[in-house]
Amino acid sequence: MHNTEIAPLTGAIIPSESFGVALRIHYATFFSLMGGWIFDALDATIYAYAVPGIMTDMKVSLAQAFSVVSVFFLCAAIGGVAMGSLCDKVGRKPVVMLSIALYGIFNFLCGTAHSIGGLYLYRGLVGLSLGGLWPATMSLLSEIWPAKTRGAAVGILHSGWSIGMFISAAFAYFLIPIYGWRGMFYATAVPAALTFFAIAFFAKESPVWLESRKLKRQTPSTTSDTMPLIKLLNKKNLKTAMLGLGVSAFGQFGWWVLFTFLPTYMDRTLKLGITKGAEFMIWTSIGALAGYCSFGYLSDLYGRRIVFASFCIGMALMIPVFIFSVTHSGLAYLPFVGLVLGYSTGYYGGYGALYAEMFATDIRATGISFCQNMGRLAIFAGPLLIPYLIPRIGFKQSIGVASLSLVIAAVLVMLLKETRGINITAQDES
Repeated sequence: MHNTEIAPLTGAIIPSESFGVALRIHYATFFSLMGGWIFDALDATIYAYAVPGIMTDMKVSLAQAFSVVSVFFLCAAIGGVAMGSLCDKVGRKPVVMLSIALYGIFNFLCGTAHSIGGLYLYRGLVGLSLGGLWPATMSLLSEIWPAKTRGAAVGILHSGWSIGMFISAAFAYFLIPIYGWRGMFYATAVPAALTFFAIAFFAKESPVWLESRKLKRQTPSTTSDTMPLIKLLNKKNLKTAMLGLGVSAFGQFGWWVLFTFLPTYMDRTLKLGITKGAEFMIWTSIGALAGYCSFGYLSDLYGRRIVFASFCIGMALMIPVFIFSVTHSGLAYLPFVGLVLGYSTGYYGGYGALYAEMFATDIRATGISFCQNMGRLAIFAGPLLIPYLIPRIGFKQSIGVASLSLVIAAVLVMLLKETRGINITAQDES
């Protein structure tokens, strides 16, 4: 006999441990949301491949070119918190669609920029738009999925990030040599349009959010109209929010420092060419695909915290292995190292289920967005800090800072409450 859960609106009974049954029920929403996450990864990572061309065309330094990345993440943090609150007010699906439409347009316009100021403007607008996608997507998926296999569902959906990285690397590999970095940005309009219409026609609004809105209208309270961000930072939720923010900040800093600077490191320092950087990222993306999927499965078995911490430590160890390998052995071990390093990035697939289970329905998207997007302020420091460190301690040692950041993230996640198996309902309140 299977354990069961009651669907919030319909009262239907669904097997709580069956991923396959849940996928058959929600496949249209699941795969359309995965399309959004694929495009998110494509959009967020594609700029790294454009940097060498931008430096040449606009005659700017490495620090100037990467300062655009800092603007992007600063704006993503601001836009994400705002759109997270909007998501708790107007629903999950409208925010997903709005985010994809806006950042698809602004990413295309990046190709029209003829100065570093133009890139500041357009990538900043991309960041403002992109910030709302992740909290809306994670809230929607977590609210429709049974608790027993929620980690697996979020992990598999998050594997769309590795697919997006793969497409980003493929765009760079095939398009830059022929059409340049501008053509690469123009090409992103196609997946953006496809993703927008897939969400519009196939994704369904969260029944938990709909029921929560219905209950609030039926039983008004003195706190029902309080801004979600104010509720998030009250005495009850503050400690959890701050710890979640720390896990996000250090975990994201480690990931983005490594993968933002790798293509340029391989091109400018090792003289391997930008296409070799793209090739390495393709191998990394394949490893990450396996990492995201297995992370979710393992976190459902053993718990969110211990699996997250283990993957972070694994990546912290693989960064110096990569640096030593590519420096001393060139391309000999590139596929193997790329696959293993990519697999260790699977911890990134753990944020969604962990944060969704940490917060109540009325502040879920706000809490997810606060932790994830305010955590991006740490990434804001990366493109400023690393170019400062490179001439002083060298490229290898500068990128190695990412390992320390990941160890800190592993420690902080163990201070959070374990959330595996928590049922998400419309009645939970902050």
